[in-house]
Amino acid sequence: MSGFRIFGIALAVLGVVAATFPTWFGPLTGGPEPPVDVFEAVERRVRGGMLLGVGLCFIAITALRPWSTSITTAIFYFMAGALAARVLGLLVDGTVPKQWLLVAVEAVVMALAAGWLWRCSGSAR
Repeated sequence: MSGFRIFGIALAVLGVVAATFPTWFGPLTGGPEPPVDVFEAVERRVRGGMLLGVGLCFIAITALRPWSTSITTAIFYFMAGALAARVLGLLVDGTVPKQWLLVAVEAVVMALAAGWLWRCSGSAR
């Protein structure tokens, strides 16, 4: 196992913990004081989810070339981490209509990245 994968696993675990318990990571998630509304509470979890996404990128990307697949893979996994934390926040903290809009945007970006990766892997045969 390479050093990048071990670093990615450590970041992913830290991201899961930060998304689950955002008050433990005040400087990373936005301060130790309680959030002012439900939107901010969910956004604090998303910051931990972004760290999860970066960790997933380090785990998934083994080579930077070709750029068309490595950048798309990074976008896909970064959005996957943010989306997982956002959905967790919506389940735990409550719902806000603007958060559902952001869920839709992240899902569309992930679908576009997945389509690009599928297209690239299909032409390699």
